[in-house]
Amino acid sequence: MLRLLLAGILVLPLASCRPSKKDGEAPKVQKKVAVEAKPVVPPPPPEPLAIPAVSGGRVGRDDPAWVAADSYRLSPAEYGQPDWDHVRLAAVSHIAISGRDLARNDAARGDFKECATAYLAAAGRVRAVPLSGATVTPVRDVLASGLERDGALCAALATRTVPAATGPSLSAMRLRYYALALRAEKGEDVREGARTLSAGVAAAAQSFDSAPGASAAPAEKALWLARAWDDTVDPLVVTEAWGAWTPAERRRQMEGLSAALTAIGSGETKGLFHRPAAALVPQRVAWTADEFAGIALPDPWVDVGGFGAPVVTPQPEYADAAAFRALAERLAVRWGTLREGEVPRAVRSEVAKLGDRPEGERYYQALALQNGAIRQLSRRGHFFEALLVLLEQSPPSGLDWFAPDRQGALIGLEGRLRLLSGDKDATKRLHAAMTESESFLAFVLMREGLDIKAAPAH
Repeated sequence: MLRLLLAGILVLPLASCRPSKKDGEAPKVQKKVAVEAKPVVPPPPPEPLAIPAVSGGRVGRDDPAWVAADSYRLSPAEYGQPDWDHVRLAAVSHIAISGRDLARNDAARGDFKECATAYLAAAGRVRAVPLSGATVTPVRDVLASGLERDGALCAALATRTVPAATGPSLSAMRLRYYALALRAEKGEDVREGARTLSAGVAAAAQSFDSAPGASAAPAEKALWLARAWDDTVDPLVVTEAWGAWTPAERRRQMEGLSAALTAIGSGETKGLFHRPAAALVPQRVAWTADEFAGIALPDPWVDVGGFGAPVVTPQPEYADAAAFRALAERLAVRWGTLREGEVPRAVRSEVAKLGDRPEGERYYQALALQNGAIRQLSRRGHFFEALLVLLEQSPPSGLDWFAPDRQGALIGLEGRLRLLSGDKDATKRLHAAMTESESFLAFVLMREGLDIKAAPAH
């Protein structure tokens, strides 16, 4: 009730823009924008990220405060963060991702003018979030700059031009690819340019800025990951890997770009803007214990949606961790053999069986099973089924409220899955996600003001 009374008052103008569709309503699947696909060989398993997760405190098996929670938390410590700026940064990333998905939905339809508008609107929302800490502001600026860069790309494509770009970054090489694509569509001979750029992509694929070491400061890790993710992400099509971001995703994206350059070099002239996405090697589906028994992260964009951010990994206390791993492995193997459409019901049934366990144990085990299923179903391209599993996590309750802006992230990931399912309400949910994140930020601003006023005078 606290969240409804306070956040609602703060953001009344925003709340009036919320769509009327209920979170749990099943989507109406419609035909999505087709992207030409090519048969590819599955890749080897991705390499682990060279930034070890920071170990956080243990999560007890039970706490009455978790069960009673029904609103935003009142202090940064309850979110596991050192200050309100770090809490805000989570919401900033959620806004940036949902805004990017909205823009790419327009780009996938070939509406580059609307794409540019959506990108620049999202950048404005991100830059408007008040941050003052030197450890978080650079990350926000990276996310905003990336949105502005890709907004400029879409604005240029709307006039059949491409911004000039140099350097070995993946984003710069993409711009040079789009310039070649425009020339190829006009009938120009771009074979030499394609060969030159292919050589540059191959050279860049062999090098990558080293990730900060385990002893590096969290701010250094956060900034490196933000830059690496921003340089990797496709500006025109939703192609992020399902699961945690790793450097392997950069190689996968570069391989897709190389395949698209080969197509241009062979004389192809159609569908070139979306060709890098169409040529991507699909992720390997893994119905294994590692995917279903690991400690799930409450931020679904990090745990499921391929966003790069350092996290504090919870350490929940299980009565018998080995027994849960054995259970997760049995379930994963069985779920991997089910017919299409059967996995969501099977996951729901198993999660219900965890209901009598202490909250700290039940929450993380249920989240692990659900997120593992969402990842595998999405890797298979079964986005509607993945959506049905995700919807089981809403509305937030209990420990959900101890993750910054979890509701905004859940609605955003719902929007992405609806988008990939071809659901016409996808854009409404993505807009609702950003509105929810801004409601959360309004509460944080109010809460921070109250904390300052309550501080003793010096």
